[in-house]
This record gives sequence, structure tokens and C-alpha cells, in this order.
Amino acid sequence: MISKQLLLQAKEIENSEELHYIDESHNYRYERKFTVPNEFSLKSVEQYIKRNKALFREVFHLRQVNNIYFDTAAYNDYFDNVLGVSDRKKIRIRWYGDTIGHIKKPVLEVKIKKGIVGDKWSYKLEPFVLDNNFDNTTIQSVFKNSKLPLPILESVKMVTPTLLNSYSRRYFMSADNKFRVTLDFKLLYHKIDKRFNNFNFAPVSDENKIVELKYGLLDDDKSSAISTQFPFRLNKNSKYVNGINTIKRFPQ
Repeated sequence: MISKQLLLQAKEIENSEELHYIDESHNYRYERKFTVPNEFSLKSVEQYIKRNKALFREVFHLRQVNNIYFDTAAYNDYFDNVLGVSDRKKIRIRWYGDTIGHIKKPVLEVKIKKGIVGDKWSYKLEPFVLDNNFDNTTIQSVFKNSKLPLPILESVKMVTPTLLNSYSRRYFMSADNKFRVTLDFKLLYHKIDKRFNNFNFAPVSDENKIVELKYGLLDDDKSSAISTQFPFRLNKNSKYVNGINTIKRFPQ
């Protein structure tokens, strides 16, 4: 029997993943990422998470996460990340379930990075179809019809699709409900273009597993006691950068 508390926590996770609107005070948080070496099985990673002294337990069902990332023609957001620019952004559309086909509940997300903390602004979008007829005109029409705030609408006019990816995600919560861990695996990268697309080609797989530790600004002093119990390397990891590096070659 699932407790009422766990059901409420699962609902909070679902809302935070899909509809986290910015307010005047901002919603900055830490996201510490760990790349898991291939020799660790999925089961062993789960055991390390659950055996942590923070007493993590799984609180939400397994989901497939899908993203379309956007960037400028010069890939400004990609290079800002690679070069370690402290104040940067990332624009994507996120949804859950099947990658290709009718996308019923897409959400536009603008991720803001300020030094080592980040924020996320989220906006519901109109449904659309992702198939071989998809192009930038299609998605710009979706943006226009989705009642986005004018500054956001103007910003997405300046970018085009550059990467489609998907992965499986599991969710864990600490006993004090202040720390959340996500475990991502089965990463896939698809090429996507602003004009011509063919999603019949097989995506490129990434064998890496990514663990993320997420928590609020006031709990940073407790985070090291949690992260040091993981036998994984804390590092700067971006699925967007990894995906672009996998499917695209820039001139030298």
C-alpha cells in the first residue's frame, strides 16, 4: 500500500518536472551531476542510492523523458556551456512517453544558469506532431499559438532545433524530503534539422548513466555528506553538449 505522503511527494515531482513557473524571488537550486562508469550495473547504482545515509527511496514511476533542444545558428548556448560561461541558458521542449508521434503535453523550458546554481522557467505548449514532416516552421507555429509571454516568444524566434534526445528516468527522495536524486539511463540521440528530417534512422545510443542530486540553496551544507557516499565522479555533465558532440562535427 502506497502511503498518502508518498503519493503527495510523487505529485510534487510530477509538477516540478513539467510546470515550474518562475516567480519574483526565483527558484534557484543546486544540481550536482555524477557520471557513472560503465562497470556499474543499473542495479548496483540503485543500491548505492538507497543505501545512502540520507535514506533515499523511490517515489515516482519510471518515465521516458524526451527533449528537443534549440540553439542559435552559431550554437551560442552549446559553446557557452563548453567554455564554462557562468551565466548561460538552455532552451528545450520536454515531454514524457513516446518520442515520435503525437506529442500531447509538451512544455517549453528555459533553463538559466547563474554560476553553480540554476533556475527553470516552464510554459505549456499546444500539442504537435513529431514526424518526418516536422520542421522549424512547425514548431514556430506552436510557439506562436501557445500564449507565451512576449519576451519568451521573441527569444525562441532566434533559435532552431539542434538535438532530439530521450532517456529513462527514475526518481528518489531523501527521508527529510530535502534532497532528490534522479537516475538517467538508456540515453539516445537523434539528429533533428530545421528543414528536413527523417526519424526512421536509428538514434545513437549512449551507454552512460547519469545521477543528479538536486536540492535547495539552504541545504548546500548538508550535500557533501550525501555526495561523498556515492562512488561516482562529480563532474560537469550536459546531455545537450554530449548529444551535439555525438551527432555533429564542427569545422576545426
